[in-house]
Amino acid sequence: MGKVVELSEETYQQLADLAQQQQRTPEEMLRVCLATYAAALYERVHHQMVAEGLLEALPTRPLPPDLEDFEPEAIPGRPLSEIIMEDRRSCPPTWTRVPW
Repeated sequence: MGKVVELSEETYQQLADLAQQQQRTPEEMLRVCLATYAAALYERVHHQMVAEGLLEALPTRPLPPDLEDFEPEAIPGRPLSEIIMEDRRSCPPTWTRVPW
């Protein structure tokens, strides 16, 4: 699901210029800017919570945007979940039902 962001013409032009300087598309640049803002906000809130005694230590930081979009590499062969299910079906049951 996408998001719609309304920008003034001036703000869009600044974003486009920044994107061009960093050799990115405006969409990529906006995604980076929003992720950076979210990370800064996350850190500020947690520092404030530590200062107020609501947290003992800072939690781990959220993943950077390039890791959030990580797609695992395809591994040849059957999925591990299928192999596990098959192994479980072939094992004798470890419990039996007793009628009451």
